[in-house]
Amino acid sequence: MRFMHLADLHLGKNVNGYSLIKDQEYALDQIIKLLKKEDIDTLLIAGDIYQSSVPSIEATKLFSKFLSQLKDLKIRVLIISGNHDSSDRLAYANSFLKDSEIYISDTYGGQIECVRLEDEYGQINFYLFPYLKPSDVRPYFEEKISSYEEAIRAVIDSIEINEEERNVILSHQFILNAELSDSEEIYAGLLEAVSEKLYDKFDYVALGHIHKKQDFLGGKARYPGALLKFSATEANYDKSITIVDLKEKNNLRVEDFKIDYLRDMRIVKGLYKDIIEASKNDESRNDYIHIELLDEDEIYDGFNQLRNIYPNIMTYKYKDRQVNVEDLEDFVENTDNKTPLDLFTEFYQTILGKEITEDKLEIVKNEIEEIWGNDESN
Repeated sequence: MRFMHLADLHLGKNVNGYSLIKDQEYALDQIIKLLKKEDIDTLLIAGDIYQSSVPSIEATKLFSKFLSQLKDLKIRVLIISGNHDSSDRLAYANSFLKDSEIYISDTYGGQIECVRLEDEYGQINFYLFPYLKPSDVRPYFEEKISSYEEAIRAVIDSIEINEEERNVILSHQFILNAELSDSEEIYAGLLEAVSEKLYDKFDYVALGHIHKKQDFLGGKARYPGALLKFSATEANYDKSITIVDLKEKNNLRVEDFKIDYLRDMRIVKGLYKDIIEASKNDESRNDYIHIELLDEDEIYDGFNQLRNIYPNIMTYKYKDRQVNVEDLEDFVENTDNKTPLDLFTEFYQTILGKEITEDKLEIVKNEIEEIWGNDESN
């Protein structure tokens, strides 16, 4: 069987104030073209379909359009929920979608759903293992479960695997020693990581959760990488689409295919004057740009001047410049009539030279409400 492996679409995501919905729509259209070109009849999506558990209307419409296109092409689709998804919302139409061979993991209820498909080599068992935390698993097992490792092991050990057949698992988890970027949300740090060895019995492990393409277990366990780049630390990632050929038992081949993107995300680094000069020959000025200036002195109105050239600047900072004492003095002196949230976001911008992400901002809001209540003016 030849199938495509995607993960971490994060439909509806905003990065540094920019909506990526048009970029995501363009990329999904390229996915459809690649599926047709490579004559693929099965697609795996290993979690984080949406950016939010309550996705925007734009995001749900986009995913609905994508599923309709897949249905028209008679492509089977297997989907699991990720940590950003609501498993209940994602699987609400499961009974209808299965008629179109679109299978979405249900909310975990003590066992992992198995979808059995056939090809010329026999049966392949696809196990839909959504993102789970220890608290999701404990009610269904008598043994003590206090860690992510214990939870994932308990669930996998409960699966009755016929090792004579080919077995594929979709799993949205953090593999120990996986390389992270700034855009993943790993809530419990390394405590959330699990050993790759837990998946050793499977012929292919379609992973999601980590945004950089990488593999484990000799290449049979794989993160395909997020659909798009979401942070400056991902600007140099080599984005590609993963296609897997699983023939008879122990005969596995993985290929990477390039697609076009509406915009790239790049870091533009150098002295201000050199960046201005190089921009004259830059044919991709509409890319998402992270500016890193090497100038020691601050450039007057540098941000606005560069934005006239690069309209989609996401961050702008002096790479090797320390925060000036004057910057902090201005911050301290101008605190009148500002809420705690205003002060925090300005301080964050002053120290780190970039805007706080929406996900982090939501955490800060919750903490402020916990301490001061809903009245931010205190």
